[in-house]
Amino acid sequence: MGELNTKIMKHDKSLFEKSHGSNPAIDKNLYADREIHLEDMKIINRRFMGAGMSQSYASIYWQEYYYEGNKFEYVAELGSQKGCLSTYFANMAAITEAFFFDTFEINPKQDWYNRQNEGAGHWFDKLSAISPFINSFHQNVFDASSIHGVKENIDQFKTFIFCDGGDKALEFSTFAPLLKKGDCIAVHDWGYEIGSQHTDPVCEKYGLEVHEPYATSSLGLQTQIMPFIKK
Repeated sequence: MGELNTKIMKHDKSLFEKSHGSNPAIDKNLYADREIHLEDMKIINRRFMGAGMSQSYASIYWQEYYYEGNKFEYVAELGSQKGCLSTYFANMAAITEAFFFDTFEINPKQDWYNRQNEGAGHWFDKLSAISPFINSFHQNVFDASSIHGVKENIDQFKTFIFCDGGDKALEFSTFAPLLKKGDCIAVHDWGYEIGSQHTDPVCEKYGLEVHEPYATSSLGLQTQIMPFIKK
């Protein structure tokens, strides 16, 4: 351990970033005139650590204990968008140093690197530069190179795939068959962009089932996440 720095720096105010979250379409001061209630934790599309997140606060709580209960060694996120959930997974990977995290985003300029739209890509890049447990790939998850790379890691690590890109049904049907016994896969926007009509045929063919009790917990918290496990 290095020596504790006891000299307090005089900080440079000019370093402040003025554009982050400045898009007029982004809600601001949501609770300036009303109280925050527990049910608000279930609302999708909120800030987390100052960045945009297409999840709810409840989903973060759920993800924390889903990982704790399964001790995954490899997590792949299909679809990063603004990158806030990606940053959450990345920080967990770097803090625990117990699993590798890969995230895929085909169009990083739209949101990932767009600070006005609360993009977190600039910070994710810094994290990945200092930790071998964190990686991002700006490419199509359906490209042969993406599928091959994920498959190589599935083969050697206990895996969790999180489907949250632009075609969740195709993501599920592409990557679920690659899983081995004990591996897990989950989809977001359950009941909206994907449902049992998409997942049941794949589960029946490749031996997956809804992962309980996590699925019931997820539904109760209204996270729109549905997890499956390969038996």
